[in-house]
Amino acid sequence: MNMPRLLSLLALCALAGCVQPATVPVPQAPAAPAAPAAPRVVTPAVPAAPPVAAPAAPAAPTGPVDSRTGLHQASLISVSGDADSRFTVLFRPAQTEAARIDAAPAQLCRQAGRGLEDSRTNKPGAGSAMPGVQMMIVTCSAA
Repeated sequence: MNMPRLLSLLALCALAGCVQPATVPVPQAPAAPAAPAAPRVVTPAVPAAPPVAAPAAPAAPTGPVDSRTGLHQASLISVSGDADSRFTVLFRPAQTEAARIDAAPAQLCRQAGRGLEDSRTNKPGAGSAMPGVQMMIVTCSAA
């Protein structure tokens, strides 16, 4: 047989599938255990915060005024006393004017028919169980 004829016969057989190519098994190294995949860090999208407006200034106190103290009724929590000589006033200073707070002790004593002897007011939040509330202690002179 001549060589070109042999090559065409082999090519024809290969196309027809009658000849299988020889394969040599390739030794493979044992597979190493796969490293655990590192967790993917997910950063949540944080929406931009809207701008915060400054708090509005409290409105000027208005409304009825207590006749005993001269403080706005909305600011007055309680007035207690003993025999018109000593008074304890609980009030919210943010709901009345400072001038009314300063004038309240003299007005209390005047309403009781006495003169003002002493008065003191605690500082806001000083030992108070009621935030935003102040206590005023007024002592009137003897009759």
